[in-house]
Amino acid sequence: MPDETMKALLYDRYGEPEVLHTADCPMPEPGPHDVTVRVLAATVGIGDCKARAGLLRPFFSLKLPKIPGRYGVGEVAAVGAAVTAPKVGDAVVLATPHTGGGSSAEYVRVSAASTAPAPRTVSDVETASLIQGAVCAYVCLVEAGALAAGHNLLVHGAAGAVGSACVELAHHLGAVVTGCCRETDREHVRALGADHVVAFDREDFAARVRDQDVVVDLVGGEVHRRSYGVLRRGGRLVYLHAAPIEEKGGEHGVVVINAVIDDRGAILDAVCRLAERGAFAPRLAKLLPLAEGALAHRLVESGAVRHGRVVLRVA
Repeated sequence: MPDETMKALLYDRYGEPEVLHTADCPMPEPGPHDVTVRVLAATVGIGDCKARAGLLRPFFSLKLPKIPGRYGVGEVAAVGAAVTAPKVGDAVVLATPHTGGGSSAEYVRVSAASTAPAPRTVSDVETASLIQGAVCAYVCLVEAGALAAGHNLLVHGAAGAVGSACVELAHHLGAVVTGCCRETDREHVRALGADHVVAFDREDFAARVRDQDVVVDLVGGEVHRRSYGVLRRGGRLVYLHAAPIEEKGGEHGVVVINAVIDDRGAILDAVCRLAERGAFAPRLAKLLPLAEGALAHRLVESGAVRHGRVVLRVA
């Protein structure tokens, strides 16, 4: 490890993006089952913004000061005594726990089990632009949805970061995909691989769609309530980051699943291998230096950046 301190983006109180600033922090040393990663690029997600604003305090507690950043890409700099893989020098993708130190820093300590070999055919910045949406899509479709070739899938919020990854992955898996989005996003969602597109600001998805095997609901509320009617009996209604819902699976004969996103390296590995096969296209909307972390958060939470991700270039 070259120095005893590192540069990190952090906040020591909840608030607007302006609470973020860079500072010198102690270099993280790995525990027995951990690795320390030299971060090259860090994803900026809406969850990072919500945590910084204090909106996630009902769900978990953060120790301040907090370094944000759920996902990142980098190179292993040190390994714990019990770690056999990855090794020093390996290029990895990593996921940090919500309550720990994040990826928006020159170095981060994570469990070795929360890393995977980075895609060989995708750059570090491109990987950072796709990893979060791809992980969420994999959990929603493969783990929770049990989606298979020939299945009918409806994705609500199909133009967003997670929804677009769901469309891409479902297309790769051979499903028949219907994407629900605004009219202005119609061609974008079709280009992602959707077989059918429903513009919710012009037409009623419940009147257009029937006999779906899986519905992915990234909206909740009224959209969730009306999605039961478009599923076949035995179908799966998977929700993630949705507004409060009323569970009516038994009434409609469908399975309702709250997709839980965790830090397992097996999921990161599956997603990275899919990225190597072209299942997910990198969509970098804005690349900013670590020192402009406040701007990155502002762009993400304001919705100013569409059809792509904001990434911090760390090294």
